[in-house]
Amino acid sequence: MGGQDAAFQFKYDEPLSHLIYAAADIVVVPSMFEPCGLTQLIAMRYGAVPVVRHTGGLRDTVFDVDYDKARAAWEMHGSSDFQRDNLDATNGFAFEGTDTTALDYALNRAIDAWYNDRAWFVGLQRRVMEQDWSWNKPALDYIELYANASKQ
Repeated sequence: MGGQDAAFQFKYDEPLSHLIYAAADIVVVPSMFEPCGLTQLIAMRYGAVPVVRHTGGLRDTVFDVDYDKARAAWEMHGSSDFQRDNLDATNGFAFEGTDTTALDYALNRAIDAWYNDRAWFVGLQRRVMEQDWSWNKPALDYIELYANASKQ
């Protein structure tokens, strides 16, 4: 089933999923429960800005552009003062709760930024693509922790 502007496929198609992520400017993940959250991580690698419900892994990886500047600076750079250090590690739009108003507010902020401040939005897309969510840094941290523990 499909048309010129839309299609439906009732199957899993890995290559198609990557094309969809790559074509998206915004990805919406309004999960009620999300232990990990790979959807937003994959989307961010392609430059799709996440709009998420702050729960589980979504809260761990998406820092709201308006409300999470301090938390993002701490989590991503270890900075306790994002203003002093001139850091902006925010990477999306988030909402609390399960009502449609909360989702609508977050999504409207994302759409408004896309329409009314495209240069800023493109900068946000660049920032989400540059963030490193690999296991490289945590692996080094664990190696250092193990090395220090084995010395005692």
